[in-house]
Formats: sequence, C-alpha cells, structure tokens
Amino acid sequence: MRRICLFFALLTALLCGLAITAQAAGPAGSIPVRVYSEAEGVYQDTVEADLVSLTLNGNPLTPDGVPALIQYVDGDGRTLVPVRLVSEALDAEVLWVAETRQVIILKGEDTIVLTLGSAQASINGVLTDLPGQVPAGAVKYNGLESTMVPLRFVSEALDAQIEWDNDTFTAAIQVRDVSPFPEPTPSPSVSPTPEPSPSLSPTPEPTASPEPSPSPSPEPPAEGDLGRIVSIESDDNAQSLFLATDHVPQVAIADLGDRVAVDLLGATIEPASGAVLVENEVITSVRFALHEDDAVSAGYPHAVRFVIDLKEGSTYTKNITVETETGGVRITSYNTAVPEEPSEPLPTIDPSKKTVVIDPGHGGSASGACYEDILEKDITLPMSLKLRDILEEMGYNVVMTRDEDVYMTLTERCQVANSIGADIFVSIHCNALENNTSYQGLFTFYSTGSTLGQRLAQFVQTAAAGSTGTIDRGIQNNSDYTVLIQTDMPAILVETGFMSSHEELMNLCDEDYQALMAQGIAEGIDLYFRSTAAER
Repeated sequence: MRRICLFFALLTALLCGLAITAQAAGPAGSIPVRVYSEAEGVYQDTVEADLVSLTLNGNPLTPDGVPALIQYVDGDGRTLVPVRLVSEALDAEVLWVAETRQVIILKGEDTIVLTLGSAQASINGVLTDLPGQVPAGAVKYNGLESTMVPLRFVSEALDAQIEWDNDTFTAAIQVRDVSPFPEPTPSPSVSPTPEPSPSLSPTPEPTASPEPSPSPSPEPPAEGDLGRIVSIESDDNAQSLFLATDHVPQVAIADLGDRVAVDLLGATIEPASGAVLVENEVITSVRFALHEDDAVSAGYPHAVRFVIDLKEGSTYTKNITVETETGGVRITSYNTAVPEEPSEPLPTIDPSKKTVVIDPGHGGSASGACYEDILEKDITLPMSLKLRDILEEMGYNVVMTRDEDVYMTLTERCQVANSIGADIFVSIHCNALENNTSYQGLFTFYSTGSTLGQRLAQFVQTAAAGSTGTIDRGIQNNSDYTVLIQTDMPAILVETGFMSSHEELMNLCDEDYQALMAQGIAEGIDLYFRSTAAER
C-alpha cells in the first residue's frame, strides 16, 4: 500500500485513553447526563456519570458548562472532557462547523478534526481511531451542552501529559516542553493505581512508502493567506489524493481537458514546487507549485496549484471528484472504462468446491512500498503463491489475479473475481509508516457494511496473528478501497506487516515467516467457510 503522510509523531500520542476498568462512585459524586445520538438525532435517556476534577499545571481547570466526567460503557469507563475547555487552556484554537458537525482544533502546524458521532479523528489529514472507539459527542447536563472527547486524546495531541489521582478522581494535565516534531515514542503512562488505569491500544490509519511530500514552513503564512498545506497523502487502494491543510481550504477548479488544475487559494506550501508519485488508473502524474499574487491566487497573496494529468479518454467531469473537507481537500479518481474481455479463457472451476481469488498487491510498474531497496510487490507475490498452494491442498478452487510480476489495474483485479463468481476475494499487501520505524502488526480491512466481509476479516486476522505471533492490530472497515467495493463477493485486504520496521521487514522477506502468514490466512479462510456452512 502506498500512502504518504507527515507528522506520525503526533499520531502516536493520540492513541491512549484514560480507561477505568470498574465502575465505582468517585469522591465528588455522580451527575445525571444525557448523551446525544447522532444516528437518531435525539438525546438518549439519562445516565449517571462520575465527576472528575481537572487541573492544569497544578491550577484548577473549571468548566463553564458540562464538567469532566467518567462515562461507563459495558463496565469500562472513559474520562471525557469538554473539548473547547482543554484545547483553549492549551493555547489551541477551536472552530465549530455546524454544517458537518465537526470540531476543528488548530495549534501551530497541527490540525485535528473531530466529527460528532464518529470514533475516528483526522490528524493532519490522517484518520485514526479515538481511544476505545469512543466517539466525540454532545453531552447535556443541567440544561448545558458540551462536545466531549477522551481526555488523553485531546491533551496529548496538544503536547501535554496526564497524571491520575485515584483518591480524588483528579486528572492533572501537565504541559511538557517538546520540540515541534518529536520522534514518535509511546505515550507516557499515568501513575499506577488499582483503578482507573491507562490502556495503550494504538490503531493508526495505515500509511505507506516514503515519497516526497511537503514539509511545513516554520514561518507564519503571509497576511491575508489562510494557512498551509501540511502534507500530501496518496492512497493507491482508494485511488485518491488528500491535501491536508491547517485551515478550512478554499478551492478553485479548472477543467483543462486532459488535465485538471486544483487551486488551494490563500495557501502556502514548502517546498514551493514538486511532484507526487501516484499509482492510479486515471491519473498519470501530479505536480504542484506555489503561485504569488497573480491570476491563480485570486486576490490572496498565495495559492498552490495542483496539476493533475489524466490518462487518454479520462475527463474531470467523468473521472475526478474534488471534495473540500475541514482538514483538507480530497481528490478521488474513478475508472469508468469498460474492462476488456480477458484474453485467456476463464479457469475451469469445480462447482462442488468454494472458490477463492487471491490478489497479490501491486506488480509490474506498480511496485508499492519500498524500504531498504525491497519492493512490496516482491513480498506479496511469493506469500500469495504459498497461500494458493495451501488452499488448494485444503480442497478449494484458487484463482490468482496475477501469478507473475505484471501490472494490473484494480478494476481488472475485481473483474477476475466477478467474472468467475468467486466466493471470496483476498488481497495481500504490506504496510508502512514512514515516520515510525518501530511500529509493527497485522491489519485486515473489509468493506463497510459487509457482514460477511467483516466475519471473513476477523477469522483471517485472528488466525494469521496467531500463526505468526505478530501484533494483532484488529480489523477495520473501509468504504474507499477499490478491491473491497467493486467486488461482488465478501472481500478483504490483509496488511501483513510494516515494511518501515526493519525487524518486521526481515520477517516479511523470510520464506518461513511467509509460510506461517499464508498458513494463518488459509486457516482463517477455512474457518470462515466452515462457520457459514454450519449456520445453514
């Protein structure tokens, strides 16, 4: 998988929540609160929540509305705080976007976007899970409303640390002196107490290979400008490009026929020009340049123009969408070309057996991630071939989207599975985090809303993690990955490990480890089919 992103250091610190493992009344007592349901559009029934005291560098931090509290869900508790109270106390600016029900936190070069009802946040354009999957949301108490988020999320995102006093139910926020972009390190732990106790469960949105992307300028934007582009993220599986900003962007689009110009008005970028390497079925190249006080900047001191070159036959109106989000601009391509009929006859399928399509990620000119001169495509293919052999021995029909080093579009890969009426589709990839060389583990993705896809992902994730002994990072749904949404059957994408970690990269290149990974994936597939058959 290729995904380009800056500032993973911030991301690492966001993923630790203050968890309470047993429900016990705090010394300050409890209060009745109501939590707003974004899905239903109403406040839910009243529940009891324990009060929590807040201090900042030893001084009391007193809210004007809803106080800090512990919300209990299924026996576990999370310390929630008013996002504006803590953010502004830590010198961050807080914006509310009513149309999208989003809170934007701005501090220095960093932009955090919280969507009410969502258990994910966008940090400099990178989606990541909130601690414990607890969404940001509105809470009402005594007629007052506040947007509440996990305390450790917002405080450590803004370069502070938390200490917990179990005797007084006090969360002490301490501002720490850190460099603007520290190396990613584990989040500092709170003082050990029987309850509550911290938990560390990082689940970052995977990123990938180290391609050039802009670094933030230390200088403030010129007077009249809106802000900066802080990172560029290219995702080949989603066929998208995300331009992360530290402000709400203003965009102008020019349809130039065989290319599209996307101008971010009032924005700056460093370096002032460059190109982004993409693996895309519609886009051939992307280049950008900073413009000053001319027709492009449209009255702002600066604008950044992205020129997107399109493949022959593709057009802006038919194949490209440009969506402005609170944390940036997302450019997505769609391959509308009708795939050619396969030149070779379809494989013979035994109708009495289940059919599995295995898709080794990348191939040919699409190399995927590259670390230590090792290409992702050279890992996914041999691992997939091992998986094929094991599944065939188990008695399954197995069809490969590719069994050699050739280029295939994502649409073509989906067509292979759809044309033969496969029972499941399994895509094999490797992961990477360019700014964290220690992060390891296994992820499995499935299409959002697919119950069978979720079941398949969980079986494969559990079995593969158990077989290899790697860290189980869990399963995640996704509504953007082409191979998950354009296949007609349950489909998963397995991120087998992080090439950015030397240790895990060496494992991924090791034939014995590849065999263990293939064995685990095969066992998960077999368990999936057995479980679905047993329910009929």
